[in-house]
Amino acid sequence: MTTSSRHSGSALAAVLLLATAGFTFGGPGTALAQASSDASADTTHDAVNESSPRSVWHQDIGLGYRQLASRTQTLAERLKASCGEVDRPALRSAWLAAYQAWQAVRFVDFGPIEVDSRAWQLQFWPDAKNLVGTRVGARLRQDTPVSADDIAEAGVAEQGFPALEVLLYDDVMASRSLGDPLPCALAGAISTHLVAVSDAVIADWQAFAPHYLATDSYNEATLHGAMQSLEILEDKRLGEPLGLMGAAPNAYRAEAWRSGQSVALAAASLAGLEQYFQPGLATWLDQAGHAELGDAFARQLEDTLEQAEAIEGGIVDALDDSIDGEPKHPSSRQALATLYLEVAQLRALLDDQIAPALGVVKGFNSSDGD
Repeated sequence: MTTSSRHSGSALAAVLLLATAGFTFGGPGTALAQASSDASADTTHDAVNESSPRSVWHQDIGLGYRQLASRTQTLAERLKASCGEVDRPALRSAWLAAYQAWQAVRFVDFGPIEVDSRAWQLQFWPDAKNLVGTRVGARLRQDTPVSADDIAEAGVAEQGFPALEVLLYDDVMASRSLGDPLPCALAGAISTHLVAVSDAVIADWQAFAPHYLATDSYNEATLHGAMQSLEILEDKRLGEPLGLMGAAPNAYRAEAWRSGQSVALAAASLAGLEQYFQPGLATWLDQAGHAELGDAFARQLEDTLEQAEAIEGGIVDALDDSIDGEPKHPSSRQALATLYLEVAQLRALLDDQIAPALGVVKGFNSSDGD
């Protein structure tokens, strides 16, 4: 996370905490209205400018959050129904659709998503110690079914999409049915928590609007979020598991290695940048006199997304070797290496050309190391 976005997120947390205090002690929205008024006193021009980058971003990101909430609700309903009759392919499809909706807005690393570590509640990753598998396995050995309250009070390793992936794909379920009482209750509790988190993010994103629209630094924070997202995609989600970061390939470092959906999730992140980030960026660049950079970013993003969507299977399949050590899927490995290069080019365009043109410095973030 960048210094700028970390600062902005801290400001938002204060705004939301004050808002909560207002609801409890000072009447509906009193503190939030005051905090928004204070922010507006500093910079108000973008709050009333419907063509400002932040106006475009706030609307588009809101659409992404609503998509997330809708798909998590569908997932929860299907999991609840599965306690009677399990349709595993349909459940896996609903899980992936909801997970992809999260990936699409994952670049937003500031604002409501920071409150109570909501991003970690939706997705605990990286998970080098397999805490998700360990914790879910322990839940399945309990004497009594897990409740939604149990999951709400649990650690993030038990709360999100990776925890559901264990129930839908892991060998721990090889001899069990998802319709059995313990697995069914656990899946239902996790999905209920996902719905609660998604709904809370939507509500807080709308309450956040006056502060976001009236604060100029959120242009930079939103751009930094996309820069960070591409850095993580290149280095952590592709580079490390593919062995392109100085260490040997390790498929278990990939997201969603159990389901083989690592590339599908990467494609969803790119699609989210195209839907929810690129229009606002184009607006900013056009207003700054750099429309050509906006066009270049749109073209490179489209090429990168097309490369991701054309890849069949995930990183685990691509790295699987035959007995004699030769790759079983050399074309998949090549396609993933090409995707890695496409992401690197997209990241370089955003970091090295667009950000400087807009007067934005990349800065330190939490993935840079010591």
